[in-house]
Amino acid sequence: MEKFKYLSALETVMETVKDNIERVKGKAEIFLKNHIAAFIVDTSDNYYFCHIIYIDDNYIYIKNFSGKRKGEKDKIIWFDIIKLEAYREEEE
Repeated sequence: MEKFKYLSALETVMETVKDNIERVKGKAEIFLKNHIAAFIVDTSDNYYFCHIIYIDDNYIYIKNFSGKRKGEKDKIIWFDIIKLEAYREEEE
């Protein structure tokens, strides 16, 4: 019985992760289509100020336009993304 509770909890977590990935992918597709600059945070607490250049089933491909990695391209696996927002410059 305990094994079934564990499996049920694991299935719930997996569904939550899948739902989050699909939500982030949908948002990323909108950003790519409309050329919206993005701000991304991953599970390692890395920050990306970037343009989305390509999306596939496993990764989002980006080009950083600011920060330490300015001008560099990166790929981020979907389940590592904890935040994806439209980039907005702060006004002073």
